Amino acid sequence: MLTGYLEGHNFEVLTAVNGREGFERALEDQPDLIVMDLMMPEQDGHESLDALSANPNTQEIPVIIISGKGSRLDEVLSYDKGAYFYLEKPFDLKQIVDRALEFIEH
Repeated sequence: MLTGYLEGHNFEVLTAVNGREGFERALEDQPDLIVMDLMMPEQDGHESLDALSANPNTQEIPVIIISGKGSRLDEVLSYDKGAYFYLEKPFDLKQIVDRALEFIEH
């Protein structure tokens, strides 16, 4: 649903099936923005944030974390690890577009 919504707003969307693949895609494709779930197989969102932040080729890519956990600790930890924005599920899809446009406009 999120992919279709973003594509409907003229965003090019690349997808990955888990955190490790997402990190590899980020290295290869150098996206303008990453949107990822906190709970992913093989490498969760916090591990992915660590990997992205540690790599000079990806450390400047802004990351929006989405999570269904509802934990304030996860939110704080996500920001500490370099997340640009944190959204708790359920969220309004427009929030993703708004945050992406904020980044693009700066």
